[in-house]
Amino acid sequence: MLEGIDPSVLIGSVAAVVVLLALIGFAVMAHINRQQTTHDRQQIVKLRRKRFADYAAAKQEYQRLRKKIETGNTVLIDLIHDLGDDFVGRDSAQQQIAFDEAFEAVASIRQANARANIIVVLHTLGGYARPAHMIAMALKQHLKKIKGHHNGRREPRIKAYIPYVAMSGGTMIALAADKVVMDPTASLGPIDTIYGGFPSDAYKALLEQKGVLATQDVLVMLAHEAEKYDQYALKVAREIVNPAHKPHGKPQDNSLADHLASGRLSHSQAISPKEAKDLGMNVSAKVPEAIYGLVDARIRMINTRLEYEGPEGADDEGEGGGRASGGHTRRSGDPGEEAKQRLDHQIRQSLRGLVRM
Repeated sequence: MLEGIDPSVLIGSVAAVVVLLALIGFAVMAHINRQQTTHDRQQIVKLRRKRFADYAAAKQEYQRLRKKIETGNTVLIDLIHDLGDDFVGRDSAQQQIAFDEAFEAVASIRQANARANIIVVLHTLGGYARPAHMIAMALKQHLKKIKGHHNGRREPRIKAYIPYVAMSGGTMIALAADKVVMDPTASLGPIDTIYGGFPSDAYKALLEQKGVLATQDVLVMLAHEAEKYDQYALKVAREIVNPAHKPHGKPQDNSLADHLASGRLSHSQAISPKEAKDLGMNVSAKVPEAIYGLVDARIRMINTRLEYEGPEGADDEGEGGGRASGGHTRRSGDPGEEAKQRLDHQIRQSLRGLVRM
């Protein structure tokens, strides 16, 4: 004890010093936090301005290349989809072949005059079967406008360009073209159907292994519907395959359609340009730079668009979009329950006739 100092005064002084130091510490931390918040906000603004500039540049390039490709008597149909992992297509891009996109494509093809060349640019993993069929059938109808004999191998009027990937329904559309032009690394895929979230051929195998009585009623019902749709899908596939992809002098040869729609291949199996050529398709590997540029510019637009960023990317300041709208947040919860909900959703879609390819 210090001589001549009241202990209570000493304790009070120490307490006051501690409180003062705590207040100073809180003030310093608050100041640091404010500085960090200001810095983070500034960085976000810079990032948003950069992304806005990148998006604007990509959009300008995309529009420029569209005009360059769609010159003279050429009609351009581009099915360039958002292949990201989120469940919301960015920049209004489709994530799959769907009806609204098909209606626009079919209208453009229908309105083209008989002498028009059609360029179809595909960057898709597929989607619903019926819209893909609609586009493919519209391409076939366009070729019927041509007067006289048309040799698609020598004088292709419809070309399908695939810089990266055109699986499933995308392959179905490509088969309707006179010529398919692929990058050496690009891929096509089988055109068998996915019904209720599963390959239609899987239902037949399930019933054969387990028997009808040992299988859930809903799966038995889906199996019957899948079998009927398989017959329809095979009929459509045979109808849309362009004669340029069949052996010379054998317009009735359906081996290509039967092979791709058979279900013997994995639905996600990639078919290279060489394999496509070996199957008899009219394929070349000389994709024009303008086609690469068009797809790459559209992909950059999709990847830099701000309006579909998640909540963490929202900010009131900066150019190009204000707060994010339509951001997707993944749901958390029981994975088993989520898987069940997805299966139920797929089954409901199948019963409504929304069959995927």
